[in-house]
Amino acid sequence: MPSRELAPTRIALLELSEERATAREGYALLDEKRMLLATRMLALLARHAEACTRWKAALATAEAALAAAFDRHGVHDLELRPRGEAGPAPRVRETRVLGVALPEVEARPAEAPHAVQPPLDDSPEAPGAAAAFRALLETAPALAALECALWRLADEYRRTERRAGAIEHLLLPELERDIAEVEAGLEAIDQEEAQRVRRARHGAG
Repeated sequence: MPSRELAPTRIALLELSEERATAREGYALLDEKRMLLATRMLALLARHAEACTRWKAALATAEAALAAAFDRHGVHDLELRPRGEAGPAPRVRETRVLGVALPEVEARPAEAPHAVQPPLDDSPEAPGAAAAFRALLETAPALAALECALWRLADEYRRTERRAGAIEHLLLPELERDIAEVEAGLEAIDQEEAQRVRRARHGAG
């Protein structure tokens, strides 16, 4: 980055010092935001790990129930069975954390499954498989909301990291160089002024 043309004056030094103080304050705020975002992401990662564990357990249960239903009825019989009605759509709300909108699925009370006319060859395996997959699907919205929140927090963390890095590695070093340059110029002016004063005294003597 090309250096600025700076006049070695007290006003320029004061302005640069104020600019450096503002940059340091901005960096401190961004660094604090970065830490808060990381803390929030770690908390959500723990919740995500628990949700993944529940999802995998529900998936294993559903797969086992489906295999049992296949063994009992076969594919053709299961395809002829009436489908259950879809439950209500999940209610999603957003909360803002450090300017980031994080989706969250609101918990809703469990509803009793709709009664379906059983076929002639009914068995516990078929409704058991349906119930297992219903339970599996009920865990999906919360898991998806957690993953979406994590992606949004990660994006905001990367943006904050870039801004903090620009201040730390570009702006602040440039300001330090400018301040040092102005201070060196002022020191040279002071030395010249002191020499003129000494010469004037010697001349007067």
